[in-house]
Amino acid sequence: MTIPFVKRKLDGGEYYKTKKTSMALFKVLWSGGDYVIHFKYSGLINIAYIAMFYGLGMPLLFPIAALNYFNQYCVERIIVAWYMKQPSALDDKLTVNCINRLRFAPLLFLVNGYWMLGNKQIFAN
Repeated sequence: MTIPFVKRKLDGGEYYKTKKTSMALFKVLWSGGDYVIHFKYSGLINIAYIAMFYGLGMPLLFPIAALNYFNQYCVERIIVAWYMKQPSALDDKLTVNCINRLRFAPLLFLVNGYWMLGNKQIFAN
């Protein structure tokens, strides 16, 4: 985020005062980057699975995951509104695939939680 900001300041710093000689160069400088939503989905799935896998042994992971989701929601809204290009039109295939992947997280929570509660070394008290 800082490199495009510095490049824009060196260009003139204002949207209507530019040193660019063509419209294509102007659009490259001021339009922002591509929004790669598949990386965002992979981060969401990763946090959910880690919280579900280790959550029963470390219950602090659930508030940390919730805080992470809230933070990511706020930051992504700002990034999409102010810094990125308008995302291309997507169908619901990626969202449905993400939900299908998340369907197994509660099952993992139950299986690993059963093992954690039955393990004498974890809860020695």
